[in-house]
Amino acid sequence: MASLNKLSILLLISLILCFFSSRSINANDDILDIACEKDKECLDYIKADKVLAAATTTDLDLGLALMKSIVAQTKTTHDYVLKKKIENPVYTECEKEWLHMGPNFQLILDRTAKNKGYKDDTDDYDFHNVGDASDRCETSLKNANIIDPELNRKSHELGLLMVVANRSLTHLSQKKRGLIK
Repeated sequence: MASLNKLSILLLISLILCFFSSRSINANDDILDIACEKDKECLDYIKADKVLAAATTTDLDLGLALMKSIVAQTKTTHDYVLKKKIENPVYTECEKEWLHMGPNFQLILDRTAKNKGYKDDTDDYDFHNVGDASDRCETSLKNANIIDPELNRKSHELGLLMVVANRSLTHLSQKKRGLIK
């Protein structure tokens, strides 16, 4: 009888924890609608990522979470490109581009977190300028007649994350300046 009571209590605790953990990662649709502009790919991507979905509490939280994801992705993509460079020296330019993106995005993330959003008019430009390295990599591979579907997928994902982070942070900046409510 005592073990049945313990089992019932454990089951009840498990159900409560499941309920609250699932509630904590529900995405804020208002924040997402602004950031994703109701784009299905964007909405699905963020809702599928528990960390990003949980960060949809404010524009700043989402923007910073996306930037952190971008930093992590540039590191894993650099590792991928580094392996490809060993197989094929044509990837040398890509390896250099992806190598510098991670630390440069980290600097922008640190500055944006410190300033609690975009502070200067050039912050969004700096952010996109760093991401342009992905395009330069793609161009160098195209010029060498190399199509790399995995790298293209990673670059597309990076572009998506950058656009959404920028929308969130630009929206926050506009609110701070009183341009929107």
